[in-house]
Amino acid sequence: MIERELTDFLISSAAGAAVTAGRKIMDIYNGGETIDVSINSDNTVITKADKVAHESIKTSLGPTCVPVMSEEGRNIFYEERFRWDLYWLVDPLDGTREFVAHNDEFVVNIALMSENRPLFGVIYIPAEERLFFSDPDRGAFVINNPGAFESAAPLPISRMFSDARRLERRPWEPSMPLRVTVTRSHMGPEVEQFIRRVQERYPDTEVIECGSSKKFCLIAEGKADLCVRLAGVSEWDVAAGHAIMEAVGATTQHMDGSPITYNKPDLEIAPFITGVVPLTLSQPVTA
Repeated sequence: MIERELTDFLISSAAGAAVTAGRKIMDIYNGGETIDVSINSDNTVITKADKVAHESIKTSLGPTCVPVMSEEGRNIFYEERFRWDLYWLVDPLDGTREFVAHNDEFVVNIALMSENRPLFGVIYIPAEERLFFSDPDRGAFVINNPGAFESAAPLPISRMFSDARRLERRPWEPSMPLRVTVTRSHMGPEVEQFIRRVQERYPDTEVIECGSSKKFCLIAEGKADLCVRLAGVSEWDVAAGHAIMEAVGATTQHMDGSPITYNKPDLEIAPFITGVVPLTLSQPVTA
């Protein structure tokens, strides 16, 4: 287990890195220039903002001396990374399609992985200036307008917690409306069928379309109860949110109930569900 002093340093380092990268993303977002879009080898979209954010985070996290696995720096041989006990798992700009569409639903994801499990996560929503983070001992928190992050330097941990509001999830009950959030750009037939089956059992179910890992933040704040992802996704898309979900008492698992594992050779995560009400395809809702 990592000592408390080191954990505090790493959390504050990740928070500073996320906010600094987020500001650089917003400079491009609001700059008025045409957003040039290209396609990665895995058919994901990439822009100048992805690359700028990646370089910014690498620089910010350099003083931690912890290796970085990033979507824009993924070409690290498995034979090297499988030996890592501790590493950063980063998506510099999660929700690039939302960034290009100018709908504000894009985030910066940073998770600290310990023995291939997310120890804590940081999600920054640049367009809203809201910082979500978890602590393995203290829970999950949000900071609105983190103006104290003027550079990539770690913010004193005492200042972080003094500015933060703790997030506590009220357990969902069958008598309450069920709010299910799904990925805006992946509303395919399987997702629609899943939603119909849930609505058959709970007619008051509300569907919230949202891009990126912001969906995890909605659940952490109590604005949604579940998130389902039936298309494959990469590990850096999930790890930070997974840590925050654990910190608020939510469950994150594959559709068959098996746990999510990380640092696999292909860095891919099969369909999963997360929230305060476990769901499976065979049994849509379990109270």
